[in-house]
Parts: sequence; structure tokens; C-alpha cells
Amino acid sequence: MEICICTTPIGFIPTNYPPFGSMAIIQALRKVGESASFFNIDYFRYSNEEVEAYFKEHQFDVIGISSVVSTAYAYTKYLSNLIHNVSPHTVIIVGGNLAASAEILLRKSKVDICVVGDGELIIQNLIRILNGKSLNYDALKATKGLCFLDENNEFCFTGYGERIPAENIEWPDYSILEEDGSLPYFISDKIDELVYGYEGHIEPSKRMATVAFSKGCVARCTFCHRWEKGYRARPVEQAIAHVRHLIQHYNVGVLMIADENFGSDREIAREIANELGKLGIVWSVSGVRTSTVSKESLQHWRDNGCYMVIFGVESGSPKMLSVMEKNLTREKSVNAIKWTGELGLGTVIQLVLGMPGENDETVAETIEFLKEISSSIKWWRDRAASGLISINYAQALPGTPLYEHIRQQGLIGAGIDEEEKYLIQVSDIDAYKEDHFVNATGLPLLKVLMWRPIILSHLDAHHYFNQASSKCKLALHQILGYYIGLLGVRVGRVIKKRLNVLLNRKDKKIKAAALGGGMKNISKFGYFNIHTGLMFAPLLFNSLTQKIFYPLLAIIVATRVSNSPLKTIKLLLEHARWSLGGNRQQNIEYEGKSLRKTVVIKLSSSGENGSEKMLPLRSGR
Repeated sequence: MEICICTTPIGFIPTNYPPFGSMAIIQALRKVGESASFFNIDYFRYSNEEVEAYFKEHQFDVIGISSVVSTAYAYTKYLSNLIHNVSPHTVIIVGGNLAASAEILLRKSKVDICVVGDGELIIQNLIRILNGKSLNYDALKATKGLCFLDENNEFCFTGYGERIPAENIEWPDYSILEEDGSLPYFISDKIDELVYGYEGHIEPSKRMATVAFSKGCVARCTFCHRWEKGYRARPVEQAIAHVRHLIQHYNVGVLMIADENFGSDREIAREIANELGKLGIVWSVSGVRTSTVSKESLQHWRDNGCYMVIFGVESGSPKMLSVMEKNLTREKSVNAIKWTGELGLGTVIQLVLGMPGENDETVAETIEFLKEISSSIKWWRDRAASGLISINYAQALPGTPLYEHIRQQGLIGAGIDEEEKYLIQVSDIDAYKEDHFVNATGLPLLKVLMWRPIILSHLDAHHYFNQASSKCKLALHQILGYYIGLLGVRVGRVIKKRLNVLLNRKDKKIKAAALGGGMKNISKFGYFNIHTGLMFAPLLFNSLTQKIFYPLLAIIVATRVSNSPLKTIKLLLEHARWSLGGNRQQNIEYEGKSLRKTVVIKLSSSGENGSEKMLPLRSGR
């Protein structure tokens, strides 16, 4: 069969996380005697005309679209419609987290089949069926892990398929990326900024790669979508064999371990650290749970080449940790981050704001949490403290309790048409911005959007206050001088940018990021969403400017998030009415409870446009 696997664009520049899912499907097809072309739209960013010409020319029998995020809906719909128009006989399959909206995809686009969960075994079974050149509905119904519309146009979900045992999961075959020329982007030599905190020697010729030593997660956060239950750590000997392969074939010396739960199996994490140390690898790890580390385990990691540990903290409020179902305590997070700093390891604090139940009190608890850990964090050179705080507003993803909550509250319409409208609304946006945010707090939107700069400003003020040899106060002329200087820097950047355009030169920072640049550009282009709060923090160092801090911030935020003066005024008036109103009580239904325990999973459009068979997908794993 003629088969193609393609990606969809993620964000405004290509992600530097390798397309492991697509690679795994291609490798699985090879095991059953099928080869597949790889059309990496995310990396190459082909124009619409180039995409159309490619699929018109090749006329594939089967095309698999890897839609790893729900924000890919609009492009996936466009792509499936395009393929159907230029190659009507092609069977179009969608895999990835977007398949949590399977019925919408199947009814609103030209997608034929959705693959639910890890697709390696599913695609092998499916491709045998599709070799018959037509859809055999009886065979499809007998195959686990599929969603499709049957011969009667009824939605079918065949149930979750079996999981591949950890020891049988294939390691990525990087020859796939060598063939299309994208390998240098994913195994990059741009590592200087990424190892900012490492005190040892790294040979300049070494390259950096991303690896995953496990699959799954031990937790079930209520804002996080996943296809599988549980956590699978791959055998240590296999993991180290893969690292040796990267060293020998690609001169890798730095690893970014992208596990969601590295360290949850403490013994395996210890053994991997031992082996990486023996190999002289320098490494970082993300997705660590604060409840699974000790000072001794972090010391062991550091002694064996680790330079950065990143935790999924999410909140400093015990109430919000319960709503999120984090299954960890504030105390454990404080201890883990303090140990990390004491040992000289770098970190980035990741927070999620705006879940149902969030309010000024929970935000104040998060501010106090950040102040408590501030003295322990290993700060970047001369950066503001806020330069290491990543705050994202909660994104309602299909297949999560958060998504079902906002449907239940009427913030997304009940029917398939309304759900599709939401998916289009959150498509092709920067997931780290507020564009996608649906306000389920019961509080004015402007108040909620002000929380991020408030948190960051108070943290920076606390950080610099503690650094000062005497009480840190600023006179009005000093504050005015700061903002005049800041305005000068901004104007200078605008002038420089316009000169570069006139001289037909690309901005160097953008160019570096597009080539896989490191931490220097991380706030604008990277994995994290970092907004420095230093712009507003000086206002907190003078008794007079403290009084205008909140109203000035309200005006600035309302202006920044609005696309018209009318919307700005509307946001400000809504906040003012709430502030002056007699009843300012927030809905406290979720006080101290997991969102999962308070949400009712129901059909779309009360069954009118939705199938009862979608309920397992709505519930998630």
C-alpha cells in the first residue's frame, strides 16, 4: 500500500520535541512489511499550495495525520478536506490527543477513522483491514482502539486497545529524520544556554538530544488529557543502549529527559543516573513529581551529570492542588525545590492558574509559596526572579474533567456544533497565551487575567527586597527614571527591528530559535511560558505608587488582551461592577474536592447530536 504519515503545525515555530509518535507509527508499519512516507508539515511549514500539490501528486491509499494536541483541530479539518478533494479514494486516519473529539472529527471533517491511544499495535491491525481497499465495518468493529462512523452513519468506539509492555516499546529510529533532512534540528549542537548551570566541562562539538525513558503518568490531573492508565518505565539496559547509540552515531553529550514522571520508579531512576554518569552525559529532567524525590536522590542525580530538575508544581494553594487532583502537598513541593537549590541544580517553577475555585485567596497562597522558596532557587545570572516562573492559564482539553466542567456550566454549548466552535476558537494559537482560556472561576475575567502579573510582581519585589542591604524603597524620581529607561529600550528595539526589515535582514534571535536555540530565547519561543514581572515590581517599592499599582495594572492588562477600545472598557466596567457589588461570593462548590468528583459526564446535545459511545472518551483514562 501507498501510505503517508504527516504532522500538523504546533505553535508558531516548529517544536523542537522530536515527532516520536509519527516515527513510532512508521516503525510499526515496517514490522508488518509496509513502508510509509513521512511528510513533516510541522517542521517544514509547507505552504497550502505545497501541501495540496504533494497529496495530489502521490495519491496515497492511506494517510495518517498525527494531531498531538487539540489546538490542531482547524488545521486537521482543513488538511482532511484538502486530501479528500485531491485524492478521493484515500482513507484518512487521525491519531493523537485530538482524537478525544473523535465524533466531531468524523462528522465535521473528511476524517474516516480515529485511532485512540498508542497507535503502534492498532495501526498494524488496521492496515491489514485496509488492504482490502474498502472499509470492512465488521472487521473495524472487532478491532480495539478505533472510532468511525459505520454503514448506518452511527458513531462507533471499539474500546481501548492493549498497551505495549514497557520492554517491547520501540526506540526512535532517527534515520527517518535523516532522510528528510530535519535531524540537525532535533539533535542540535546549540546547547550552550541550555546547560547554563552546569559547572563541569562539555566538549564544544557535543550535541543535544531529547529522550523519553518511560511512558504514562502516575497521576490523573484534572486538566490533563491522556490515553493510557498508569506508568511504564523502560528497562534500564534498553535505555542505556539507546543512549550509547545516540553517543556513537550522533555525538550526543547532553540529554533532555522528557519523561512525565522521571523518578517515580526510584530504583530505575537511580540506575539510569549511575549509567549516565559513567558515560559522561550531562542531562536535565522535566516532569518530576515533588513527592518522589529526596535530597539524597537529587544529590545522586547531580553527582552523575544532572544540571536541571523541573517539577510540575502547578499551585501553592492546598485547595487548588485538591481541585487539580495533584496528589501532593505544598510541604513536599517546598522541600523538593529547596533541596534542588541547595544542591546547585537549576529549575523552572511551573504553575497553572484559573482552575474552577481559584480566587484571590488561593493566588495569595501561591505568592506566599513562591516567596518561601525564592531564597533557595538557583537564579539565572542577572535575571529577575520572575524569569524562572512559568505560569499558564488552565486550558480545557477534550477528555478531561476541566473540559466537561465548562460544558456542564454552559461555557461551551452542549451540541457538536458548539463544541466544534470551541475547538476552532482554540486552534492555531499559542497555547501559553490567554486566548484559549475559558473563565470558570466565577470572577471577572480581567481580575483573573491580572493574577499572573500580580504574582510575578510580588515575587520580584520580594526577591530584590531580600537582596538589598537595607530596606528597598524607591523615590518617585527613581521609579520614573526606571520607566523612562524601559521605554527607551522598547523604542530602541522597535527602531532596530525596522532597520533590519529595511536592510532585509532576519532578526538574529528569531533565526537562532528557528534553528533550535536554547534558554536565551526560552521566554519567547521555548517550552516554557515566561513573562517577567519586573516591569511592574518597582511600583511596589514606593508607598504612593503602591496605591496605583492595581488600577494601573488593570488598565494595562485590559488594553493588552483586548482587540478594541470597546472591549477594554467592557472588561474594566465588568471588574468595577463586581468590585462595587454587594454580593461578591464565589461559587465554592469545588472547595477541597477534585474536579473529577464534582463533574457529571454527559452526552453532547443530550444525545441529539452525540453518541453514548463517546462517554468513555469524555471520561478519559
